[in-house]
Amino acid sequence: DTKQLVNGSLNESKLRSLPEMTDSTKKEAMAFLEEMLRCSYQIQSIHLPLLACRMVRISLKYGWTKSSCVGLASLALSLVTVFGDFSEGYPLAKTSISIAGSDKRVLCSIMNITYGMIN
Repeated sequence: DTKQLVNGSLNESKLRSLPEMTDSTKKEAMAFLEEMLRCSYQIQSIHLPLLACRMVRISLKYGWTKSSCVGLASLALSLVTVFGDFSEGYPLAKTSISIAGSDKRVLCSIMNITYGMIN
């Protein structure tokens, strides 16, 4: 369902046009989920795709944060590693890089996922 939302009806320009997230509770939840993504990757948890999907769905509903880009890249990682869908995953990871802008913390995480784990 999340894959269809991101790849079907939304493209890079639509993702870029999403408003910035204003709800502080949702922002904190996104930051927490981003940390959970890192932990779940380290322990090779089956929950990584679920966390990534949840982050993307929250972002699509409530707006975009820097953590959203990490969630999008993690969804791309899940598409490639769990579902074997490189043709959908890699472009999605590249999209997350272009959306992230110049924030070095976020770019470091996303490039690690894209170039270290997917490519």
